[in-house]
Amino acid sequence: MDLPVGSIAAVISWDFLGPNGIGATTIPSRRAQFFAKYFRQNFSLPDSILHHIAKNPKTWKLYQKMIRTCKYFFVKNPILVIRCLSHNKGDEWSADQLLIDLNKLKCKFWVTEEISVFPVVEDYNQNVLSSIIPKLYKCDVIFLNLTGQTISYCDLSFVISDAEKINFEDVTLKDENGEILPLEKLIEASIKAQRIRIIRPTMTSKTFNELTKIPHFANLDSLTLYDLHEDFDIEAFYVYMKKNRRTKFELCFDKSISDGYKARVEEIIDEIKSTKVFDYLPPLVYVYMLVIG
Repeated sequence: MDLPVGSIAAVISWDFLGPNGIGATTIPSRRAQFFAKYFRQNFSLPDSILHHIAKNPKTWKLYQKMIRTCKYFFVKNPILVIRCLSHNKGDEWSADQLLIDLNKLKCKFWVTEEISVFPVVEDYNQNVLSSIIPKLYKCDVIFLNLTGQTISYCDLSFVISDAEKINFEDVTLKDENGEILPLEKLIEASIKAQRIRIIRPTMTSKTFNELTKIPHFANLDSLTLYDLHEDFDIEAFYVYMKKNRRTKFELCFDKSISDGYKARVEEIIDEIKSTKVFDYLPPLVYVYMLVIG
């Protein structure tokens, strides 16, 4: 019996769930059948090397090749490779569009493309992503979409390190002492990001200057920030903007900004509008949700 690869259905079929999990009653013999045909092959490599290989696959593609070669590698390190892991409400998660209960699964997940968390209002859980971090073996996601989550810097670094497109709304980042961290720490962890969109980012008056010190910040294709307040240093941004030739900035300021701050933003936008030939990439700026530049 060959081992199916890259499908959540494979785990259900083999009953790698808890004793009361999905599949335990529908296909009670599949797990027994799988292990009945499992045996240790006579490899030419020492046991210590085989153990290391089984426990430390470098890529998910290599892992799939390993478990196709021999069930030994899956038994020693049961991992389910999936493209997308998403959450909507309660304890309901979907793996590649199939509803699962992560609490009943014995294996771990290797997510290759996307993680999305969009909790509904009546079932709001700020820690839903953090709660399943122990179930993730590795995270190579390209798309990361989070809403209403509170997450530690350590956990964020684990899920965001390969992300190229990031979409956050009301996401709070904390350090090991529970202190809230500003936007620059999120950008610092997003080492491969190309496009970032954040609604209600946490900022300080030093944030934008700190962003410019991050080497990969200048490599962003776009940065969209919504619901900004006066702690966004518009003057530091203006200086950087005049030299920026790569990143497309889109800024939306909250209606609570003062008249004086709004007037300064409009002065900058008027200057941009009057420019005939640009030697930088002009931003798009909103105030009160109306386009002014």
